Amino acid sequence: MPRFLGESQYELISAVLDRLIPSQGDMPGAGEVGTADYLDEIVAGSTQLARLFTHGLQDIEIAASRLGSDFGELSDAQQDETLRGAETDDPEFFDVLIRHTYNGYYSNPRIVELLGLDPKPPQPRGNRVERGDLSSLEVVVERGQAYRDA
Repeated sequence: MPRFLGESQYELISAVLDRLIPSQGDMPGAGEVGTADYLDEIVAGSTQLARLFTHGLQDIEIAASRLGSDFGELSDAQQDETLRGAETDDPEFFDVLIRHTYNGYYSNPRIVELLGLDPKPPQPRGNRVERGDLSSLEVVVERGQAYRDA
């Protein structure tokens, strides 16, 4: 159940996500793997993002309606035209949309698995970190404490 997006906004953003990262071969589109849920969580946690996404999604809906249909029902070329217009008219919204779309898509466990990446964090795996030469830090240590105790 979305926390921020309404039903029509959820459908719209899913269609937009599938256009930004479409399915290709074995790789599903961004809308198919639930990136809209990720965006909903991010947007719900910030009033600034909520305002930005509300206006940005409204602009996309208005531009699509000028072409005679809902965004999801437009041809690929019309969807691209609509998104290019959104990018031009509101670059801040589009930048945030792209950044969070990629973050949500490429952190999705299904996508990580399909890419053949290790889903675990790089540390700790038991990798041993070699102790290096820290003699260059002696100058810093000699300066003493540079902050007040709390």
